[in-house]
Amino acid sequence: MATGRINDLWHRKDRTRTQRYGAGKRWQAIWTDGAGGETKKSFEYKDAAQAWIDSKTTDHTLNPHGLKADMLFKEFWDKWREQQTHQRASSLRMIDSAGRKRILPTFDGKYLTEIKREDIQAAVNGWVIDGLAPSTARLYYTYTRQMFKEAVFQRIVRESPCVKISLPPVESKTFQFSKETLEKLIQSVPEPYATAMRVGAATGLRPSELFGLSKQDIDFPNSVIRLTLQDTSRRHGGLSRGPLKTKSSRRSVSFGPILRDTLLKLCNAAGPEGRLFHDAGVVQVWKYEAVWVKARKGLPEIGSGWHQLRHYHASVLISHGFSPVAVAARLGHKDANETLRTYAHMWDSDGSAMAAVADTVVAA
Repeated sequence: MATGRINDLWHRKDRTRTQRYGAGKRWQAIWTDGAGGETKKSFEYKDAAQAWIDSKTTDHTLNPHGLKADMLFKEFWDKWREQQTHQRASSLRMIDSAGRKRILPTFDGKYLTEIKREDIQAAVNGWVIDGLAPSTARLYYTYTRQMFKEAVFQRIVRESPCVKISLPPVESKTFQFSKETLEKLIQSVPEPYATAMRVGAATGLRPSELFGLSKQDIDFPNSVIRLTLQDTSRRHGGLSRGPLKTKSSRRSVSFGPILRDTLLKLCNAAGPEGRLFHDAGVVQVWKYEAVWVKARKGLPEIGSGWHQLRHYHASVLISHGFSPVAVAARLGHKDANETLRTYAHMWDSDGSAMAAVADTVVAA
């Protein structure tokens, strides 16, 4: 049976360095044809080595998936999009928007086999030059890379052109949302949005989690909000709740006596399906976003949206000395690494203070 494998020429299995460390190409692809023959080829990047192995199984004279090798980018994008049944509705809307606005126009009329690494790099660079935010350009690249990965798997192309692409840096965010700013904001908006802002700032919930809260989510005996669903209602759709953003989003968020009183009042005045926040019907995304946009005209320092309340909550936790692990658990992050990617700059890194503590170790 024909098989392929990849060796790391710079490290042994125990992660110690080999004599070849730092010299030559790191990744060695080995293809065994099943009849005693073996072919080796070295690559600078691991994904290039994997693409080469994948190409060894490709027979372009008979494609087992019945797809033509010279398929247009748009044709395969549509097929790939149809396969994304595992994605949440909001994620699918983002994919469709990315394809319609940027990705498909960029590769319009091109065949998969003619798109090279330099074309992908040029696309990413062009998106940023045209005004796309670095984080959004990175997301659009991710969609493109995933599509090409599927094209390799289906043996439409020999290897993906999404190899060693230089992505635009995303600047570390600094959040200047103060307690004073929060109070001014709350005083500037009507109910139920003012109370929603207090709850959001006190819990760190995502906007969809916040406005999806129903009274059955509030566990008063244990003083926790049990998050299992979020709001998925749309402007022209009916009331709905659906899965949370990630598996890690499913969590319990504790609350104290002050917030308890607020939540009790909300539960006693709950609206359709027990929703805590309602305004002549359920507060859907377009309603609360409009409230924020209006408030920002008078308070530009509040930032771009309701998510700023989540950042404010994180900053309060960090300022009180809670660890990245604790903050990650409360915010529903996958792990502390995800938390640090966003908030690392908030943790105290006072070198003089650390030096003073270190001196106590060797003090006479």
